[in-house]
Amino acid sequence: MTGIILVTHDGLGEAIRLEAENILDRPVNVTTVAVKYRSGVEETLEALRLALAAGADKQGAVVLTDLPGATPHNLASQTADECGMPVVSGLNLPMLLKVINHAGTAPTELAELAARGGSQGIVRA
Repeated sequence: MTGIILVTHDGLGEAIRLEAENILDRPVNVTTVAVKYRSGVEETLEALRLALAAGADKQGAVVLTDLPGATPHNLASQTADECGMPVVSGLNLPMLLKVINHAGTAPTELAELAARGGSQGIVRA
């Protein structure tokens, strides 16, 4: 199973992980990293390196971030690049559910599924 790591602004990753568990009615194997507003860059990068190492399996991991261009995304991209892990930004609940349900997929393909699942979850009524 490919590891799933959420890197978000403080509290968002944990909240969306909990909602996925409520919907699926089971625990999910997702690592969350909350980037706090007043954390130092080096401290955050070290926490990210540890989370990526802990959250990855033999295939690696896919990293999902909440907001493109924001600090969580930028630091996650820097750290994931060091490990050769794909990053997808724009995290939403449909994206996370797609990734959880296809976690047996290789990281690069799972990143494609994440992007597709996230965009398919956006509907204008």
